[in-house]
Amino acid sequence: MRSAFNVFGEVESAFRKLRPFIAVAALLLAAGVASAQDTFPGTVPNTFRLYVGGMYAWFNTTVTFQENLTPGGPIGDGVDLEGLDLLGSSKPGFAARGYWNFLGPLSLDFGYTGFRRSRSKTLSVDIPYGGVTYTAGASASASTSSDLPYMDFRFNFLHNEHTQLGVSLGAAYVVLKAEIEASAGVVGPGGPIVGQTVTRTAKEELPVPLLGLKFDQELGEGLSAGLIFNGIFAPVSPYTGSVFDGEAHLDWFASKNFGVSAAFNYQRFSLKREQANTYVQFKYSYYGPRLYLTVSF
Repeated sequence: MRSAFNVFGEVESAFRKLRPFIAVAALLLAAGVASAQDTFPGTVPNTFRLYVGGMYAWFNTTVTFQENLTPGGPIGDGVDLEGLDLLGSSKPGFAARGYWNFLGPLSLDFGYTGFRRSRSKTLSVDIPYGGVTYTAGASASASTSSDLPYMDFRFNFLHNEHTQLGVSLGAAYVVLKAEIEASAGVVGPGGPIVGQTVTRTAKEELPVPLLGLKFDQELGEGLSAGLIFNGIFAPVSPYTGSVFDGEAHLDWFASKNFGVSAAFNYQRFSLKREQANTYVQFKYSYYGPRLYLTVSF
């Protein structure tokens, strides 16, 4: 069971990552309050809106990581981190998003989702990873992290107190990391590695363009439902692949400026990097419910 210190540490880490968004949000809020009042759903203020909460997610993670790769040589199938019980299959994480309707049909969207997982166990099979093999019987630690901040500009074809529909163009910054570590039972290209801790870390970190669609419909006074779809692409060498983000949500405002939102979210990452003699591929996805506290002005 995680200690209270670890829980508060994760929350503190998440808020540190959100500092740039909070600073932007404060500036946008100041500007938004001064602008003409927008409303949705119904009479709920809609110039600036912020959703802050969390997500309980179920994961599928397969990572292929090879170093000292012979050009044209064979590439393995990768390591299924949940299937081999190296990591737990579910975990809560931090999620936030928001927008500023700053000029007629134009809006600025922003958001962040992040997860951290780790586990130590005795291996039951050999695991080739990063140019070495962690052998069966070794005591190993595995960890992963994922961060997805984004920002985009949205043009709203429909923008009134009953219906919101728009398309967006922007950028996301994808950070994926998977690490395996052991102090014994590791075999390298030259044989067993003795007397040192061996850590192999696969990492993808890159800015990528984003295309999106957002739709919201009023259901009643202070109540609305909507959909968000974001497609994120990695067209720049040495990276190839894409990220998909989809969310269905239900928003309810108990008062003029404060409410709650329940959502179901699915994200899929398929990213590959081939560079010199290194090959890294992440096939990573998660899905699950989200709950937000919502502030709107």
